[in-house]
Amino acid sequence: MSGEVFRARYTLRFGQCDPAGIAFFPRLIEMINWVVEDWFAGPIGQDFATMHMGANFGVPAAALSVDFVGPARLGEVLAYDLRVAKIGTSSITFDIRAAVEGGAGVLRARHTIVACDLSGARPRPRPIDDAMRARMAPFLIPETGDKA
Repeated sequence: MSGEVFRARYTLRFGQCDPAGIAFFPRLIEMINWVVEDWFAGPIGQDFATMHMGANFGVPAAALSVDFVGPARLGEVLAYDLRVAKIGTSSITFDIRAAVEGGAGVLRARHTIVACDLSGARPRPRPIDDAMRARMAPFLIPETGDKA
């Protein structure tokens, strides 16, 4: 696997754990959304507030598959690595992996979002513009290609 990697780090907090101090799985899924949001705000240059509220542009989830491969515990720092598996006409599929920083894996996810126009009563898919596509391209895993 190659292509640039976007890494986000999050410390596992008390409210994200079960009574045994192990991460409650919905909180780990929530962090998947955080890393996508942070990737957009960082290298893609489009923070969600501006996109959703100012530009009527959103990227709702279309699909998510997660394999949980190991536990994470209270106070540990989780490193989430995001790569782009596919850029379609209006969709983006991510390969996201999380591990305890410097340690064992926690999850592997395949996550697809769809670029949508939010200006109407219901979101409608819209093409990803060339400028945004160019900012996403370095994160594309080369062997998967960039196909619609």
